[in-house]
Amino acid sequence: MGRPRKPRRQCVECGKELSTNPNAKRCGDCYFARKGIPSKARPKPTCEVCGKEVSKRAKKCIDCWDNRGSRKEKPEEEKRTYREPLADYEEARRIWSLEIGRKNEKLKKPPKAPKGRRQRYVVLPDVHAPFHDTAVIADIIKREKDKASKLICIGDISDAYSFSTFLKYDRVTFSDEWAHVTALLATLSENFPEVEIIIGNHDERLEKRLRNHLTEDMIDAVMYMTGGTLCPLTALTKQFENITIARHEVPGTTHTVDWFTTIGDAWLGHPQKFSRVPGNALRALEDWLLDVESSLGLDRFRVIVLGHTHQLALIPWRSNSMLVECGCVCRTQGYQLSPRLGGRPQKKGYVWFEQVDGITDMNSIGMHWYSDVE
Repeated sequence: MGRPRKPRRQCVECGKELSTNPNAKRCGDCYFARKGIPSKARPKPTCEVCGKEVSKRAKKCIDCWDNRGSRKEKPEEEKRTYREPLADYEEARRIWSLEIGRKNEKLKKPPKAPKGRRQRYVVLPDVHAPFHDTAVIADIIKREKDKASKLICIGDISDAYSFSTFLKYDRVTFSDEWAHVTALLATLSENFPEVEIIIGNHDERLEKRLRNHLTEDMIDAVMYMTGGTLCPLTALTKQFENITIARHEVPGTTHTVDWFTTIGDAWLGHPQKFSRVPGNALRALEDWLLDVESSLGLDRFRVIVLGHTHQLALIPWRSNSMLVECGCVCRTQGYQLSPRLGGRPQKKGYVWFEQVDGITDMNSIGMHWYSDVE
C-alpha cells in the first residue's frame, strides 16, 4: 500500500485546497480577486457633496457641479405655478429648464448640421406661447435635435394675448408672455442648427394695433428704436445668430412677404384660411398658389404645408403632390370651450420631410400625433 496522502492546506477565504506552495494562504481565484488583502493604494477621491467617486483633482462630481452643490429635488409647486405671471426672462428660462430637464444655465452654441446631401426639415406648428404644451415641445426637441438640418416655425410662436381685441378668458401680461417666448427661442437656438420663423396672424397683432393708433411720425420713431420693425418677434430674433425670419421678395416691387417660405420644391406658410370641412383649406390654398405663382415669383411646388388650422393631415394630391396640415403644440384655450359651435378639435403634433438637392422624398414625409390616449 502507498503512503497516505497528506491533506493540503485550505484557502482562508473560500476553503478550497491550496497549491503545494508553502507560502500560499489563498487560492488563485481569491488572490486575484484581492479578497481579504488590504489595499495599499490611496483611497479614491469622492465628491464632497454627494460622495460619488470623482477624478483625482475634482472636488465635486459633474452633477453637483452643474447644480452648484444643490442636491435638493425641485419642488412640485414650481411646475404648478407655470401659468402665473413671471417677472422676467430669467425666471421663465429657469422654469423652462425645469420642464425639459436642462441643468446648465449658460446658453450653448447652436449644434452643427448633419453631414450629407440629404436634409431633414422639421416643422414646429402653432405654439401660441405662453399657452404652449411644454411636454410636447420637449419631446419634439428630444426626437429631432440630432437629426434635423433645420427647424421651421410655421407661425404664431407668440399668442399676443395681451393685444387681442377678442373676449379674454385669462389675465396674461405682455412681460409674462414675452418671457416665455424668449426662453423658448433660446432653447430652439441651442438645439437646432438653423431656425426659420414664419410670421403668423397672432405674431403681427402688435403691429396692427400700433398702425391703428399711432401717427406716421410715431411709427417712424418706434421703428427707429427697434431697428426698422414693428414686430417684437422679428426684433427678438436678432439676439440669436441661427434664427431668421422668413422673407420672400416679390419680383418687380419693393414688397416682401414674411408669412410663408419656400425650401426646394416645398412651400410652407401661415395663411389666414380655415374650414370646418377637412381638407378644404388645403385645397383652397393649392388653388390660390396656382393663381398667383407668376405674380409672386413662385415655382410649382410638390409639397404644400399649411399652418394656422391646428389640424393634422397628409393628403396625396394630383399626380405627384402632397398637401399637409401640420397640427399645433398649444393647449386648449378658453374661447374653444364656449357654447358657440364652430371649428374642429385641434390636433397636437408636428410633421417633417427630407430633401436631396431641393427635391422632396415623398416617402420621407411624416407626422407624429400626440393624441389624448398617448
